[in-house]
Amino acid sequence: KNDVEVPVEAKEQLRDYIRAIATMYRSNSFHNFEHASHVVLSVNKLLGRIVAPSDLEDILRDESADGQGREETLTLHDHTYGITSDPLTQFALLLSALIHDVDHLGVPNTQVIVEQKSLAKVYAQRSVAEQN
Repeated sequence: KNDVEVPVEAKEQLRDYIRAIATMYRSNSFHNFEHASHVVLSVNKLLGRIVAPSDLEDILRDESADGQGREETLTLHDHTYGITSDPLTQFALLLSALIHDVDHLGVPNTQVIVEQKSLAKVYAQRSVAEQN
């Protein structure tokens, strides 16, 4: 299991940081903190679905040109790019989900480009709402 001991002080700092992130979300109908919370829950659920017992193994048979094969054992780690064994990566994914729409204006890019020309110019009129 990938349990990590987190000191109480770090937990308090993280709680304060999450509160600060929550205040950075705008009050619009979709790209708000409630939406971000749902995305965090979804990412956590997906992470839970790829984390499986560490003894799960597959055998890959590689047939060479001469007909001789070699067998290679692939562990779960190989299939999940290490996510299952790296708590820091899992944390980074969850944090990314939490902050993904901070300060989103709540309107489509076409509207942002028309209404906020200087902002659109900064991002070359490409995915302005997502990059801001």
